[in-house]
Parts: sequence; structure tokens; C-alpha cells
Amino acid sequence: MEMKHDVWVYVELINGKPGQVSLELLGKGRELADSRGVSVVGLLIGQGAAEAAQSVIGYGADSVVVVEDAALQQFNALLFAKAAAAVIVKYEPNVVLIGASHDGRDLGGRLSALLGLGLVADCIDCSYADDSDSITWIRPAYTGKLLVKILTTTRPQLATISDRIFRGNAFDGARQGEIIKEPVDLSGLQPLQQVKSFEAVAPGQVDVSLDDAEIIVSAGRGVGDEEGLKKVEAFAAAIGAACGVSKPLVDNGWAPHERQVGVTGKKVAPKIYIALGISGAIQHKLGIQEAELVIAVNTDPDAPIFKFANYGIVGDLFKAMPVLEAELKQLKK
Repeated sequence: MEMKHDVWVYVELINGKPGQVSLELLGKGRELADSRGVSVVGLLIGQGAAEAAQSVIGYGADSVVVVEDAALQQFNALLFAKAAAAVIVKYEPNVVLIGASHDGRDLGGRLSALLGLGLVADCIDCSYADDSDSITWIRPAYTGKLLVKILTTTRPQLATISDRIFRGNAFDGARQGEIIKEPVDLSGLQPLQQVKSFEAVAPGQVDVSLDDAEIIVSAGRGVGDEEGLKKVEAFAAAIGAACGVSKPLVDNGWAPHERQVGVTGKKVAPKIYIALGISGAIQHKLGIQEAELVIAVNTDPDAPIFKFANYGIVGDLFKAMPVLEAELKQLKK
């Protein structure tokens, strides 16, 4: 089958099902392919690949290349990269999109080395640059202070792309496509590590997660100090919200990186996002662009966040919090 000019998406399997970032990339791959009249090909490797193939077609692939082997029962970067490289060399796609998960980053780097390809890491967007087959990749630089455009001269064009960016890819059970099973020769390769046993541990008590919270309160430099941050945390708890922070607070050591909201931290999509004392730099804006409603409080009337917030309050965030708390509690009644 001719796939030389097609857009490929590596589909990461999690418990036998395509991961969320892979489903998002299938939607973006569909957009890229449609703009050039080519096809989207899903690449599935490992245990459960054949069973997941029809689902990948339903999410936008025209065909799926399935690679299964006894040595690929569990993710191993060395073996998965060898398998992926073999089919990529055979079919010569134009573009390969890989989710920027922990395993995806590992796989992307190894593919780059194995095939001598340029790799653009942690992209937040991509599109065809002109009438050629070149993709313009966009990624943050200088810890998110700038966005840069990158083109690669090697083919296929290889990139890892962050999650929670290309939302809205819906499943269509009526879609039809071709499923191609490809054997690979992994003889002579030994895994770098081997899992002897695995036991799932129930999670302990955790705060409201930024990943799925309906309301998120985030604190920025305007809180002043750690005591100010604690007051914001108490406000978030009072209204049942998750509490995030902007990058400067993480840099100060006041909060862990897991709570950082922004393109270099977590990208969130709550129903309500309340930004307290956050200026609204581009890296933060890109991290909250999927929020349904943004409320900003800042003493600076010219703060960039007011340009994209739905509602803005120019004033002291500590005076605004009690008012917001009362209003939100009233809405919940």
C-alpha cells in the first residue's frame, strides 16, 4: 500500500486502549491530511494492538499498521523504537506525530537517533508551511516566554506533541479502514529492563486534581508571599476548587511543579478558571485556553490577562476572594 506522503500517528496503548493524547493527535493528523489530500495512518505496537485498531479508525485513521510480537508485550523503548523504525523505513511517511508522554518522548528520541531524523520536541501546534510538504512546528522556548517556529529538513518529519491541545476529536463508529499487520525482526535484541511482577497500589487521599477539576483557582506573583499563597489555597478549598500556581511561584519553591498551570506545566480545561495575581504571560495563556470561563483579579489594569479573561477585577485579590466565594456558593445553591 502506498503511504509515502501520508501523515502517521503513533498510538500509545494504555491498558490495551489508545491513550488520550493519541486520540487528540489522530484528530490533528486528520486535519493535516485533509489539507493535503493524503491519508492518516495509525501505528499500533504491542499487546492489544490488533484489538485497538478499529477504535483508531473510528477516531480518524484511514488505515492502521499493527505490529505485534512476543517481545513487545510491555513497553520497552529499545524494542518499540526498533519495531517502529522498521515500518517507517518500509512505508516512508511524510510526517510522524508522537504524543509527548513519558514513553512517547523516549520513543521519539530513539527514533530520531536510529533513523538520523530531526526531532521537534514538545510542540503545541503544527501546520503545513506552504504548498510544499514541509510542516511548521510551534513549540515554547525559554521556559514558555517565547514561541518558536521550526522546520525540519529530514523526512519523515518527526515530532512529539503535548496533550490537552487538540481537543474535540469525536469517535465515528461508521468509519471503515484497512488494518495491516506487519511482522518485525527483533532477533538479537534484549530489553534494557524486565518487569518481573506488577501490583497496582490504590491511590492515597489527594487534593482536587487540576486534570479534571470543574473549578480551578490559580495564584501568581500578586499573592506576595507564601502566607498569601496559603490564603488562596484556603479560598480554593472553601469553594471546592483545585489550586494551581503560575511559574514564578514554582521557581520560588513555594509550590511543586505538578501544580504549575501553563504550557510548561499543566494544560487545563475547567468550567471556571480564577486567576489571582497572575499577569497572563503567553505560556500561561496557552495552558488555560480550553477553560470555558476565565475570571482574573489583578491590581494592574494593563495586565495581559485582562485581554483574554471573560471577567476582570482590577483590585486587591485578598479583598476579591470573599466576594467571589459568596457569589460562587450562591450559584451552587
